[in-house]
Amino acid sequence: MKSHLTTIIDRLNRLIDAADPKETYNFEREGEVLLTVSYIPEEEAFSLRYPKQKDPALFDDIDLVAIEIYDMLY
Repeated sequence: MKSHLTTIIDRLNRLIDAADPKETYNFEREGEVLLTVSYIPEEEAFSLRYPKQKDPALFDDIDLVAIEIYDMLY
């Protein structure tokens, strides 16, 4: 059985490896986008955009991003 957190961290690591701030990943539940994540290499931080919020949240710790995503999805 694979952990949900491992799957989330794998996706975040792919964003880091791509090192392209234009590349994003949508996290969805039942077809609704709950969160859009991108990685900003210059700041070594993740940008989290919530559909109902104007400004993105920045996180510089992959574990905190994974926990935030996990909490939203499950």
